[in-house]
Amino acid sequence: MRKILVLEANPKIVSKLRELRNEGFKIVFRRETVEKVDLAKYRDFEILSVFVFSKVDRRVIESLPNLRLIVTRSSGFDHIDIQAAGERGIVVSNVPGYGGMPVAEHVFALLLAVLRKVLKADSAVRASKWLSPGLQGRLVNGKTFGVVGTGAIGESVARIARAFGARVIAYDVVKKPVLEAEGVLKFVPLEDVLEKSDIISLHVPLTKETYHMISRDSIARMKKGAVLINTSRGQIVDQEALVEALRTGRLSGAGLDVFEKEPPDPDDPILRLENVVLTPHVAWNTEEAEDYILQSTMDSIRAFVSGNPINVVNRKELEKLHPVPMIRSD
Repeated sequence: MRKILVLEANPKIVSKLRELRNEGFKIVFRRETVEKVDLAKYRDFEILSVFVFSKVDRRVIESLPNLRLIVTRSSGFDHIDIQAAGERGIVVSNVPGYGGMPVAEHVFALLLAVLRKVLKADSAVRASKWLSPGLQGRLVNGKTFGVVGTGAIGESVARIARAFGARVIAYDVVKKPVLEAEGVLKFVPLEDVLEKSDIISLHVPLTKETYHMISRDSIARMKKGAVLINTSRGQIVDQEALVEALRTGRLSGAGLDVFEKEPPDPDDPILRLENVVLTPHVAWNTEEAEDYILQSTMDSIRAFVSGNPINVVNRKELEKLHPVPMIRSD
């Protein structure tokens, strides 16, 4: 019997993925992240399904000698050591494409909360301070909106910003000419995005090249009073430098769904700033997105077992192994 270990499982995940039991799978669901699970109990399991809070490093991979497939219920996969997986011939699959509109909409939830001082206004009403001072906001309309990374999410953000009446400029190592042809945005060097944007929204994966892409130096190049939105990965921003810029007024505000350390420590200075709106890495989290993620996870498992893995993110690491390892269906 093929065995699947599903971590970070909530009731909806259990309800959906247990359908695989009807197809001959044994499934164990655990609410914990991988760090809190005694993996010795699951040494014979062939498939591991995780979310972004489980760090599947070399130690975890070596603890599961029978492992053949890792399915992350996310687009991002920087929490998985794909090199270590590839060395073992383990396929790593993700869920591409689900976050475009959910994350893009959340960008504007954060942005409008910052620009229109929504949290402060809400608190004023609840405290019976109807005409409280300091609630004047700013528009998106007419601003220069910088998008860093124009994948599915970045493109959606650019289109929404354009609908608000913003002038959109963007940077990406891979340009999409159709976006310029349609008048959605103009591609410019990263330096121009930093120096000319009133609002900057980040949509790049975490790599060695993008780690601390937004550093003290890059913040110094930004317009005074600019707003930074980050819904990608926390480590793309030097959070210490960001805090300093927000305290001094170099940046007027920020909206963050991701942090260098998740969750942030209770004494993290970012939590004490009033010009920041914070959410706990939930930009993707809509009912529609979760339904898509769970269906895609099941599809990836079925495809792997049939010998035709899909959504594979470590093909380069697996190139030396041919054919790609699989679990036989018989």
